[in-house]
Amino acid sequence: MNEVKKWIRKIETAEKKYGPYWDLIKEIRTYYKNEKSRNKQNVFWASIETLKPFLYFKEPKPYVEQKEKINSPIAGIACRILEKALNWDLEKFDFDSVMKYVRNDFLLLGFGAACERYVPTFKKCVLKDESDVCLEILDDEKIETVYINPEDFIADDQKVCVWEDCSWVARKVFMTIEEIEAQFGKNISALLGIKEENKGSESIKVYEIWDKTNKRILYLAKECSAQFLKEIKEPAKISGFFSMPKPLFASLTNDGLIPVPDYIQLKPLLEELSGVTTRMKLTMQAIKVSGAFDNSFPELANILNKDVTLVALSDFNKLKENGGLKGIIDFAPIEQYVNALEILATRRQDIMSQIYEITGVSDIMRGNSDKVETATAVSKKTNFGTLRNQDRQNDMLRFMTDLFKIKAEMICECFSRERLKCFADESMNPSDVDLAIEVLKTDKLRGMVLGLETDCAFMNGDSSAQIQGTINAIHQLIVEAFDVVSAQPLLLDVYRQMIENLTASLPNARIYEPILKKTFEEIGAQLKAQEPNIGLMQLKQQEQKMMLDYRLKEKELAIKEAELILKKNEQERKALLENKEMELQAALKNKEMNEKPRSVDTNITTGYVKGF
Repeated sequence: MNEVKKWIRKIETAEKKYGPYWDLIKEIRTYYKNEKSRNKQNVFWASIETLKPFLYFKEPKPYVEQKEKINSPIAGIACRILEKALNWDLEKFDFDSVMKYVRNDFLLLGFGAACERYVPTFKKCVLKDESDVCLEILDDEKIETVYINPEDFIADDQKVCVWEDCSWVARKVFMTIEEIEAQFGKNISALLGIKEENKGSESIKVYEIWDKTNKRILYLAKECSAQFLKEIKEPAKISGFFSMPKPLFASLTNDGLIPVPDYIQLKPLLEELSGVTTRMKLTMQAIKVSGAFDNSFPELANILNKDVTLVALSDFNKLKENGGLKGIIDFAPIEQYVNALEILATRRQDIMSQIYEITGVSDIMRGNSDKVETATAVSKKTNFGTLRNQDRQNDMLRFMTDLFKIKAEMICECFSRERLKCFADESMNPSDVDLAIEVLKTDKLRGMVLGLETDCAFMNGDSSAQIQGTINAIHQLIVEAFDVVSAQPLLLDVYRQMIENLTASLPNARIYEPILKKTFEEIGAQLKAQEPNIGLMQLKQQEQKMMLDYRLKEKELAIKEAELILKKNEQERKALLENKEMELQAALKNKEMNEKPRSVDTNITTGYVKGF
């Protein structure tokens, strides 16, 4: 058995395993489009439409920067060239539509995939000489993102449990004979056995196989088992080999690559909801005014056909005798239908709530909230509802990032050097540009970080409010840094790192990084130029401080000397006052003794005093 037949057998084996999933895809798409029962309320469609903007909103913006924040002009130029090349390539085709196709398949079918393809464009040029040779010259080139229909995707199914174990993938491409001959050669049509008259109308299913084991791309058709239509050995060198990132999978166990769509979990509820809705419709049809009347009053036969009417009766007295209209007309009961309709409506609401719980759609995410709730309560509910879909949103971000990495690698690998030079700025040095292009050709994304500005890709609130908040945060930190650095220039590097970390964490702040970097470099250069004068300034400041300290000490000594003099004078004045006081007291005492009269006789010799 030749190698072509072995690959045909591999593909047929894989197609048998993918067959039930492909049948399920057709069922899901038919139900989603409401093709069978156009009068049913399609809650499944409403849930998918609600989740779409949360998973992907609009085209993201890629950016490339150095992995290590080092001052390398060549690496910076290489990042700038690659970033401009990516944004230029996105303008060459409708990338946003491809991502929306992938998003829709992921939500509906549980699988979303896309791949990158190098598409060069040539123009013919005739040499104006004797030979008149016609040459094909490269006119344009692009890396196009190609949508992959889940019905056309096949992957390795032999003992493969996870994507990392997959050794080959394939996709079906339907091509006309003219397209096959243009891509693979005119001799291929004879091997396929296509008649000449059917060349314009008949399509051939061609399998494009990426063989990771042998590092090659194979093209084959089952109609041609003798040889491959084309074999490309060692294609563009891409990390992971495949030109497609790991697809988006919904419910996937670690025993294969065939996903389980959410529709499988919802199908019993959707069928019950359809049955309840049908019963409600029939019950509504049964609720109508019907009854019987006495045929002796034929004039009342059409009394219910008009909104407001008066009917002339031939025997009005007989009507009065029978108790009026109530006595001759009786209506069929409808209470049981009304009760049944209320029960069905309650059950229908319960089913819809269960569907919303499974799909992650909540009332607050649909814009419904209680009018008495505060803004904080509404915000908390919204964040909680978003958390349920955060994992899928992260998976979508991973898919887009990997897709852009493959695109960037293919740009470095496939684009000509002249094309890459077109993305350099005019202010860049030509020799530096050549070195940067050499870095891209040899190292590709090594030493670089490719990221996406996701605030536009996901519907994360008002972008204008986010931009204003970013500007305010950066402005506040710059004002604080200016005041501190003006007083202490050594803190410049600290605040520079703080501002860089802030701009890296805030949304829509990356555009300020180059100007902030340039500004800090200029400030640093100015401070460095002032370094020779810093020592002299410090000496002058020290001298001034010493003089100030000396003067302060002189004043302190003078004050202390004055205090001592005052204290001495105070003591002398106090002693003088005390002496004067004592003299006055002695004089006063002598005076009192001299002026006192004698009232008793005394014996000076014995000291005896004679009594009265």
